[in-house]
Amino acid sequence: MALLELKNIDAGYGETQVLWDINLQADEGIITVMLGSNGAGKTTTLRVTSGILSPWKGQILLGGEDVTRLPAHKRVELGIVMVPEGRRLWPELTVFENLELGAYTKRARDKFDSSLDLVYSLFPRLRERRNQLAGTLSGGEQQMLAIGRALMAVPRILLMDEPSLGLAPKLVGEIMNVVRKLRDDERLTVFLVEQNVHMSLEIADYGYVIEQGRIVLSGPKEELEGSERIKKAYLGL
Repeated sequence: MALLELKNIDAGYGETQVLWDINLQADEGIITVMLGSNGAGKTTTLRVTSGILSPWKGQILLGGEDVTRLPAHKRVELGIVMVPEGRRLWPELTVFENLELGAYTKRARDKFDSSLDLVYSLFPRLRERRNQLAGTLSGGEQQMLAIGRALMAVPRILLMDEPSLGLAPKLVGEIMNVVRKLRDDERLTVFLVEQNVHMSLEIADYGYVIEQGRIVLSGPKEELEGSERIKKAYLGL
C-alpha cells in the first residue's frame, strides 16, 4: 500500500524548471530509493515532498490525503520527516538538546522517552556524548545525530537526503545498517535519495532513477540491479 505518492509533479526555482512530471510512490514498511547523479533533481524531489518547496503542478498524497498545500511544519506533524543533506544541526547545542528539538510536535512529545530509547539503542555513541556540543562531533557522529533528531519526531515516513555524503566507507555501512534495522525492526517507511548506488541497492526494496529531472527507470531492486543502464551509468560495469 502506498504511504506517499507524488503525482505529475513539476517544480523548479524562479523560472528554472528542475522536475518534469514526476510520478512515484513509497509503499508502507519498505525502503524506496531514488538514484541519480548530482543535479538530477533528487534533492528538489525531497524538498517538494517535505514542503520546503511548493510544486508548480501536481499532487502529494500521504496515506491518500492531499498534503500538497500544507506547509512543512504541518507535514512534520503528519509524519513526513526529513534528514537533510549536510546534517543541519545546531552546533552550539548539546547532542541531547538537538534530540529534544526534534520532538517539538505534541505527538512526538507524548512519545519522547520511547523515541529517545530507540535513538540511543541505534546509536550508543549518542548516549555517550549526550552532553557534548553537536559542533564538536565527528562527521559520522553528526550524521547519526541528524538521523536521531528526525526519529524523535516519530516519522511515518523518513526522507533521507544523501546520508552517505562525506563519510568513510565503514561509517556508510553503519548508517545503511541502521536504515535496514528501521525497516525490519520498526516497520518504518523510508524514502532514500542517494548517489551511492551500490550501497543503496543493497538495502532498497524498490527504486527510481532520475535523470535531468525526469524518472527514466523504476522497479524492484532486483530489476534495477540487473539493468544494463544502471550498470553502465552508475556501477561502471
